[in-house]
Amino acid sequence: MKISKKISSEGLTRRDLLKGSGVILGGLALGGTMLGAGDSKALAQQQCPDNECNYPVDPASTQEYGYPTYLFQKGDVFVPDKDARLLADNEMRITFLGTAFPPTRKAQQMMSIFVEVGPWVPDPNGGFGKATDSFVFDCGAGALTNYNAMGISASRMDKIFITHLHADHMSDLSAIYCFGPSADRKWPLYVWGQKPSGMKSPRPPRRLYDDGTNAFCRNLREAMRWHTESFSFLSTGRTDYPIPTRETWGLPCDPVPVGDDAPNDGYGMVPIELDWTKFGEVPGDNVAYHNPTTKVKITHFPVIHCRKGSMGYKLEWNGLSMIYTSDTRPETRCIDQANNVNPVTGIAQGVDVFIHEMILPPELLTMKNMGLTSPPKTGDNPNFDKGVQQTTNIENSSHTPQGAFGYLLSQINPRPKLTVISHFPVADDTVECAMNSVQAHFPNIGYPILNRDIVWSTDLMVLSVKREGQNTTITQRIGNVSDYTFGAPTNIYTSLQPPKYPTSTAQLDQSTLIQPGDNTYCENGY
Repeated sequence: MKISKKISSEGLTRRDLLKGSGVILGGLALGGTMLGAGDSKALAQQQCPDNECNYPVDPASTQEYGYPTYLFQKGDVFVPDKDARLLADNEMRITFLGTAFPPTRKAQQMMSIFVEVGPWVPDPNGGFGKATDSFVFDCGAGALTNYNAMGISASRMDKIFITHLHADHMSDLSAIYCFGPSADRKWPLYVWGQKPSGMKSPRPPRRLYDDGTNAFCRNLREAMRWHTESFSFLSTGRTDYPIPTRETWGLPCDPVPVGDDAPNDGYGMVPIELDWTKFGEVPGDNVAYHNPTTKVKITHFPVIHCRKGSMGYKLEWNGLSMIYTSDTRPETRCIDQANNVNPVTGIAQGVDVFIHEMILPPELLTMKNMGLTSPPKTGDNPNFDKGVQQTTNIENSSHTPQGAFGYLLSQINPRPKLTVISHFPVADDTVECAMNSVQAHFPNIGYPILNRDIVWSTDLMVLSVKREGQNTTITQRIGNVSDYTFGAPTNIYTSLQPPKYPTSTAQLDQSTLIQPGDNTYCENGY
């Protein structure tokens, strides 16, 4: 098996790092001053080697990812029922519930990131409690499974920020919406996302589609009508819910439910449509949420992905900051947002956590999807060549290859405290390959170090980000859960509105029902 023998500043190969031989720094506190931050040596000439990753490799190397295994071995684990309540006053916690590039993998569901800020607030009625404020960024297919496994109930995921309306970023929204009121979200689901793209169909009569978030939520609400009615024999709303307003949440528009649902009902769906063209050129023109009570501010900015309307988000709170770009080609807006220049002083402040997508080069992604261990030479395999062309077209419309990200990161000054790669098919060999490309843009400065300065995310990774004086500390952990975990612990409410339907059987035709009795079955279920 051929592997890279480039040596990190710690004296170990990248394969050693991935295998967890002592340098995977889950649980390391990252100080405010980063090695190599602030300057990068320009390359005399761009180098574009072929097969830089030295394929073929042992097929087993693409079936495992050593990072979470090492965190488990080291004891850097997050136990949901115990550790969730330990959210500190000065802590922002980022949990990765989906990290996949489609198609989904068993180890990686589609994109979703959960952010909470402290302190933890106990439930006065004896339920589980919740963070002071919390947010879901994207909710792709399968992510809800991980939310449940990590003990995150519906009431804690009521504010959802969608980066774009691709299925791998929003398809679990239907389940989150539909099952929330039968759990502990007894108030509306709030959904932030882009206004219409403004793109006309190229085919006559050149329709201008209503493809924005308002239309999406309106149509989804009606599509889920059978489900919502069928569960409305349960109480689905609180009478004492403090209905938010444009002012109390610092919103760009009034929070009005689509359809005819009440603003305190769990089957209300409230779209917050954002002008995706804005990026803060005029101060305040890109604010999505700015809560004066919790002090959380979330802004948005456009990225380049597939169709006009895709966005990234920046969250700022208590001197901490996080950027989630979601899917994008390499572009300058992400760099500007990550530089985070103070509009008053003109000084770049940087960000604590910079979450950006990355994908393999077209030939390697095609190779993986075809189950090959090395890319064939051009002309040897016509199907492979066609696959590479299709993958190239997809990446040209939508994504950031690993070398392009290396360049993008080299342009951010000061460097992020921690860069997190998402939307990437992680494995020991793919991460090693990507690290080669990234470090090629940082010659001779000892940056970035794997899992200290940059980490490739996988599902159930948890980052605890704290502000301590002038420094930021970031702790990396991995969720310790069972594949067979039951429902997430919930909160409890006493002031509930009456159900829409008077009984659990009011919507049923029971003419063919087999009733319990002495000769059928027991009414108590046993």
